Order: sequence, then C-alpha cells, then structure tokens
Amino acid sequence: MAALDTGTDWKAAAPRIATQALHTLRYLYFISTKQGHSTFSQYNFVYLTAIDVLAAYQRQAEEFLQCIKPSELGRIPDHPLHRSLDLYFLNTSEHFTLVLPSQVTEELLVAGAAPYLAVGGNNNLLPIFEAAHSVMLATFAAAHNAGLTARHLPVYVETLFNVFPSNLSARQFRLAFKTLVRLTAAPSPLSTDQPMLPATLLDLLDERIRHASFIPLFPQPSSAVPDMSPEAPIELSEQTVLTLTIVDTLPLLPVNLLEEWLPLAADMINAINDDAMREHCKDQFWQMLDHGEMDPDRSQVCHAWWSTGGGRELLLFGRHPAESEQVAVMSGALPGENAASSKL
Repeated sequence: MAALDTGTDWKAAAPRIATQALHTLRYLYFISTKQGHSTFSQYNFVYLTAIDVLAAYQRQAEEFLQCIKPSELGRIPDHPLHRSLDLYFLNTSEHFTLVLPSQVTEELLVAGAAPYLAVGGNNNLLPIFEAAHSVMLATFAAAHNAGLTARHLPVYVETLFNVFPSNLSARQFRLAFKTLVRLTAAPSPLSTDQPMLPATLLDLLDERIRHASFIPLFPQPSSAVPDMSPEAPIELSEQTVLTLTIVDTLPLLPVNLLEEWLPLAADMINAINDDAMREHCKDQFWQMLDHGEMDPDRSQVCHAWWSTGGGRELLLFGRHPAESEQVAVMSGALPGENAASSKL
C-alpha cells in the first residue's frame, strides 16, 4: 500500500514540478534569448524535459498554457518584455499541439500567433515572426486538427504570399510551402475530405510565378541557424524561388498529379532567363529525382518520364517551339524564298 501511495504521489507531483520549472524559465526568457538557447545546454535540458513530462498530462498542460497566454490575444504588445513573454508562449506551445484539443488550439495557439504572422519586416520582431509561423505549421501537422486546418489554411496561404519576398526568406517560404503540401497530400486525414488541396496549392504557385520578378532578391535576416544549403551562395529571384518550391513538392504529390507537374516544372525551369539560376534549378530537379526521396511508385513514374517520355530532353534543352513548328517538306526540296529559283 505504501508503494502504491508513493507512485500516486509521484504522478501528482510530476506535472506540478514541470509547471514550476517552466514558469521559472519563462521569467528568465528575456535573458536566455539574447545569446540563443543553444549556448545554454542546461537550460535546454531542463526546458525540454519539463515539456516532455507536462505533455503526458493534458489537463495540466492546458492549464499551464492558459496561464502563460498573451494578456491580449490578437494584439502585439508595445512593451518588449511582454513581447518576450509572447515569444516564450509561442515557442513552448508549439510542443503541445499533439495533446491539446482542437478547440483549445484554435482559441490559444492560432489566436496567439495570428498578429505576428505578417510582421517579419521588423527585425526586432523577427524571432517571434518565425515562432508564429512554426506554431501554425505545427498546429496544421496534428492529425486531429484536420477541421481546424481546413478553416485556417486559405488565410495562412494568403499570408505566406503576402509576406514573401518582402518579409519571409526564400528558405522559410520553401519550407513552409513544402510542409503545407505534405499536410494536404495522402495519407493525411485532410486529403480525404479535401483531395484537391495539393493541386490547388500548386496552381496558386503557378499563377504567382507568371507575375514574379526575375530580379535577384536581397538576402533576408533570420534568427535561425545560418543557411548552409547549396543554394546559399547563389542569388535567386522570386521567380526562381517559386520554381524551386514546386520542385521541392514533387516527391509529395499523388502519382496522377506528379505525372502532370513533371513537364510543367521542367517548362518553368527553362523559362528562367538567368543562366546561373536556371542551371541551379536543373541541379535541384536532378537531386530530387536521384536522392531517393520518392517511393517506388513515384520513382517509376519519374524514370519513365525521364527516359522514354522525353523528360531528359525537355529539362535540358526545352521544347524548342521554333523547330516543332517547321513545316515538313520533301527531301531535296528548297522551301521559302529559294522556292522561286528552283529548277525542279
């Protein structure tokens, strides 16, 4: 009986101790964020351990988030200390999206992130801007939030297009859009009720590419780890970034949609005027085909398109419309202006 009581006491004490630890770290957040959390290994250990413990207790986790939520949901506070507390709320609540009910998630997380989704142009608000987008993507990724995702996805996609490229960096935009396609494609629960969402997202990208600028973008600052990807040294235009975004999403598409968008993506790449940007997109396209990101069915479709479906020629050389429009003539004939002087 004593052992049972001890176990019961431990289970009751665990969420309380974890909550107290998270409250303590919250009041130190204005200090820890200055140097970055990666410089405080002890902070990270206590922080993540407390979150893991509290995530096992749904009711206590909900009560904790209710306690630390922004004082005025839907509004950016004027005082930097209050904004620091909002940043702590967003970064912490992101870890609880899998255990919170959809209604609580919508009332707390979505409402708390909404005012920060379009403020990336202010460098003082850049960390909280990125945290707000991370919260939205984490919210959409929870399987039980399919209904919530269907309601808020159109507004979020519109926000993404509004903040890129003025506020949102190319890396962040590509990551966010690839995540959205992954969340809307099979076998996600959302794909059952909204099977046309991946095609709709790609159509929106296609429409944006038609009006995108081809001028190289200025690099956007980021509070995250510096981008060490192969495209980091290359200046990319808005048109190129949007084209690369479509290439990123190809391994996630259903087979029938993949067959449709492989030649379209190749045409978009060849429409890029800058030689360096165009060759970079071709390299990324080849890496997408060659690096094992696709399952066997998609790989088979890509192999057939590349080898016997004209994909290799289309990507490397384009469609050559001038040659395809030539009129077939008999061998030995002299068409055009020389036809009048022909003695045949």
